[in-house]
Amino acid sequence: MKTIIPLKKLNESTLDIMIDKMSDGFVEKIGREITKSHRNDFCACILPNNGKGTFFVDFKEVYLSDGFMLFLYPGQVQRIIKTQKIEGWVLFFDHNLIDDYSRSVLEESLYQGPVLTLSKEQKKWLFQLMELLYDTSLLNDMSTFHKPAIKSIVVSLIYKITSIYQASVTQDTKQYSLRSNTIVTAFRKLLRDNFKEVKSPAEYAGLMNLSLGYLNDTLKMVTGNTVSYSIQEEAIREAQRLLWYSDLSIKEIAATIGFDDPKYFSRIFSKITSKSPAQFRKSHLGE
Repeated sequence: MKTIIPLKKLNESTLDIMIDKMSDGFVEKIGREITKSHRNDFCACILPNNGKGTFFVDFKEVYLSDGFMLFLYPGQVQRIIKTQKIEGWVLFFDHNLIDDYSRSVLEESLYQGPVLTLSKEQKKWLFQLMELLYDTSLLNDMSTFHKPAIKSIVVSLIYKITSIYQASVTQDTKQYSLRSNTIVTAFRKLLRDNFKEVKSPAEYAGLMNLSLGYLNDTLKMVTGNTVSYSIQEEAIREAQRLLWYSDLSIKEIAATIGFDDPKYFSRIFSKITSKSPAQFRKSHLGE
């Protein structure tokens, strides 16, 4: 039987939310499987106050300590490597609690990186809300409004995290027009949702009611990449995950991400990563 990347689901009653105080023992509390490579079908927010931790997110080691926050989006491959006297908060919540506008901002975290630097004021505000959410979740309140009250606190946290991410993204993109940034964000969302089935640059342009030339020029100006390269890069990123974390064959992986011809897939993979799929898998055995 072929091994695929395990998917961890949120099973916290019917609230679709889990919050807990974080310590070196929290790994044992929420499950040893998080030290092994997996994906989540929910969002995760890790906010330390003391100590530090090392995480592995999509082929990169990520270091977390006081003054930083780790935000993980559904689908990213991740595992905890180690924690050292870490204290703070860990929050898991259903991504469906995020509205469309906040989602468009937070999905940019997939390109900006999962670690966010916090000011003292931002950290204080987030910790206060985490404390309120934790205390509220522990109340033995059977009233009709208890669950909506908990979700409203989570939504407040989502909006605050979104505003912090938006400010950081704005610093990187403020040199470009609002329309250009909006087009790039919309294209990336469309690409993430359709890269397995849609490989044609012209088809993406058509779905966005833009000419291919205009979409290509805008994307290249803001990101430095063409539409064609971006499509290939998104597919190869998923292929890397499957090569690293599963024992599916190269032919099976090619088919999974929408390539009918394994040889063509291998050529594209080599162009993007400078390694063949077999070389990439071999170089990361045992990771």
